[in-house]
Amino acid sequence: MHLLFSSKVPASGNPAQVLIENWFSEDTGEGWKYGKHLLLDTKVNGMLEIPYEFETDCIVVLSTHRSEKEYPTLTVHVPGNWDKAELGGVPRTLNTVWASKMKEVLLGLDDGNRKYGLGWNVNMEVDHHGPTCSAPIMYVEIGSSEKEWVNLTAAKIVAEAVMRMLESDASFETYFCIGGGHYSQEFTKMGLREERAAGHILPKYHIETLKMDTFKQAMEKSAEKTQGILIEKKGTNRWQKDIVEALAKEYGAEIEKY
Repeated sequence: MHLLFSSKVPASGNPAQVLIENWFSEDTGEGWKYGKHLLLDTKVNGMLEIPYEFETDCIVVLSTHRSEKEYPTLTVHVPGNWDKAELGGVPRTLNTVWASKMKEVLLGLDDGNRKYGLGWNVNMEVDHHGPTCSAPIMYVEIGSSEKEWVNLTAAKIVAEAVMRMLESDASFETYFCIGGGHYSQEFTKMGLREERAAGHILPKYHIETLKMDTFKQAMEKSAEKTQGILIEKKGTNRWQKDIVEALAKEYGAEIEKY
């Protein structure tokens, strides 16, 4: 895997420093190595500006999470655009998700949050923002303001969660998940409590934009076979369910109310 960070961004550089001090000790001149994994300093000013066309099985971006509201959080998600590309990437284009790896990061963030008594929120987020790339990719983020970005305990938790993922070969059933808001509360709970993994996550506010082009990507752009669709019972209305059910029927996919 390629782990990307920027030394110019504290929420990115601090977790990377923990990784370098404890695991990625081999300095190649290009970056730092741990086994077959490579940690690279992109030195970008913003984490949406990262280079991304690497020959690798997965890209992990150590990143800042931004929110207008004060919301101390540790997050993981796959980037991608359900409709317009307002924050980079290609419109109506998803990336390839590796759901089992994201689940391991989520479990690690939750474990570390409790272990170190940080008391923040831990969330899976829906697919959003760029870039668009060919390799499976995920963002692991510290948010949501400057106060949280420089928190060294949060940096340690992120580093340990990433190491948990790198050293795990666990595999879980992957699902295309639909409904709820940006922080995907229900599918976060599923990832923490069940032996299933959320892959692409479509929030309720983007369901009206869903067509067969993005539906097919959500089912097929995955490092693991997508087993089916989970749709929130309470996190969607009847009209939204009808849109999903019509596309699922046309595609030939099974839907489970969640």
